[in-house]
Amino acid sequence: MSKKTLLITGTSGFIGYNFLKYILTKNYYIIDILREKNKKNYKLKKLKKKYPKNYKSIFFSNNHQLERKIKKLKINYFINFATLYKNNHVYNDIFNFIKSNILFPTLIYDLISQKATKVINFGSMMQHKSSEKFESKNLYSATKNAFEMISNFYSYKEKNTKFYNLKLYESFGKNDNRKKLIPTIISNYKTKKTTIISSKNLELNIIHVNDIINALIILLNNNIKPGSYCLKNNKNIKISKLIENFNKNLKRKIKVKYLKKSVKKIPKSKIKKLPKWKPDNQIIKKIKLNFINENN
Repeated sequence: MSKKTLLITGTSGFIGYNFLKYILTKNYYIIDILREKNKKNYKLKKLKKKYPKNYKSIFFSNNHQLERKIKKLKINYFINFATLYKNNHVYNDIFNFIKSNILFPTLIYDLISQKATKVINFGSMMQHKSSEKFESKNLYSATKNAFEMISNFYSYKEKNTKFYNLKLYESFGKNDNRKKLIPTIISNYKTKKTTIISSKNLELNIIHVNDIINALIILLNNNIKPGSYCLKNNKNIKISKLIENFNKNLKRKIKVKYLKKSVKKIPKSKIKKLPKWKPDNQIIKKIKLNFINENN
């Protein structure tokens, strides 16, 4: 069986890197697209040495280079992990949001949509409330929604390509250094800092990074109907209860300060779960294990 070629963006990020590590152990040839600044990325260079025949990178510094280097590639699948996320923005962030979340993936889509048989894009449930309709709560989600509208054009234009959008709430995994709540609690505990949390009633819906990898493998290996799918856990986690549970077994307690901000309940999504996919319901145990390992 010949190797399929998989084009990826965002392998320098947490989810993209974890997927890259996994997929390199399978029967695929991987090409990732990276900005010039990532040429010295230690983790990616290490993977290239380990898998010299299965993995190469395309580096670019401007859009003209991007066209020249990608136009002649023969690829089977494309996965877009690349994104810029900030909950709030300032004026100077606007160009970077548009460049990362709209312009960059649109340029890639235009170059590969006639070649790839499957195109997978990552989004967030922050783009919605309870319905499938777009509803932007910040500029990040507005730019992700704008790109999805653009991708609908390519979906309509390229009938032989299946386009997918995977939406999730929160994710977590080993060595997670993103500025998200769970990694922040772990990091602050190490440095004996207090974590500020918006409310004692805050709940999160968290899936493990391995759940995301499993979802991608399902999409790559199965004939799934194109469209948008939600990746969510069966239960939400109340953060105050999680911390209380951890503190029962800790000599030095997690320091936390709860603000009295109002928080909305996570709405029930009308976006369907991905067929054949199930989340790992042991997410609390995995967070706890990671917390212990990180702080020993």
